[in-house]
Amino acid sequence: MFLSADEAAELLIQGMVIAVPTETVYGLAAIATIPSAVARIFDIKKRPADNPLICHFHSIDQIKAYVTQIPSATEKLLRHFSPGPVSFMVDLPADSPLKFATCGSDQVVARIPDHELLLSIIKKADQPIAAPSANTSGKVSPTSAEMVQRDLGNKVDGIVDGCKCSIGLESTIVDARNDDEIYILRQGAIGAQELQYMLPQTKFTVISESSKNVIPGMKYRHYAPDTLIKLIEDIKEVSGNSALLITQEGFGKLSIEWIIKLSEANVQIIKLGSLENLYELANKFYEKISSVDLLNVSTAFFLRTEFGNSSLGKALQDRIEKIASAS
Repeated sequence: MFLSADEAAELLIQGMVIAVPTETVYGLAAIATIPSAVARIFDIKKRPADNPLICHFHSIDQIKAYVTQIPSATEKLLRHFSPGPVSFMVDLPADSPLKFATCGSDQVVARIPDHELLLSIIKKADQPIAAPSANTSGKVSPTSAEMVQRDLGNKVDGIVDGCKCSIGLESTIVDARNDDEIYILRQGAIGAQELQYMLPQTKFTVISESSKNVIPGMKYRHYAPDTLIKLIEDIKEVSGNSALLITQEGFGKLSIEWIIKLSEANVQIIKLGSLENLYELANKFYEKISSVDLLNVSTAFFLRTEFGNSSLGKALQDRIEKIASAS
């Protein structure tokens, strides 16, 4: 069932669980302060019970109403990059009603999404929304309502169709509670380069798998389709009756002889896009990755590619490494 913003807010208030769009990926949403609703998120996703959820807010003032305080560095970054694809670790009071969503942790990862439809829903519900990616845990994050429907189907109480996500990768997660050193706990479209512009004297450290905190979406296998993904260095490693994930540039380097060989070996080629337009490539990345599950092949090969040193390039590199290691 597809929902309007008013219908979505009403269902959330009733304790239902729905899929909602954001600029990053679609989220599986429930009111973060309703224990039974939060429990259903874990049940629908088959998510481990110790894997906390990101909470979404409509404003900085709403965040402040639920946390102990927002440190100066966090607030500076929050004000500059919100609404947007950056989530921030903040501390909670001992009696916080958000602890159902944080699995008992004294911290919450909070974000103000840059999506007018979702912001209107949060405002109408007038409570923070817990919303991890709207997929079965471990699978590829959805970037369209169709991807949500294909994975979760009628397990959810409705879907808000906000078209395709504009970014297509999960948000950056930042811990800026220490003014001396700021940790990037998950890479995203905005990274150290952009964040440091606001705090040029501060050290930024990227921690992909954090031992410092239990980070939403980082503790277990994630991002991977059902099909085995193998990261390869050379096109010669591709075997028949498979799929090949390759950038436009990588495909352009293949000789005519190799293209014919791959075709004769029943290798289905999936072009990811061009390195010259990383935003478009990222926007379609998960859609392309998940499409291998529709091809009836047991293996998909990914020809190793350097996505460059931009924040988005590093985030893409991070995702493909994790997809391959999870398979």
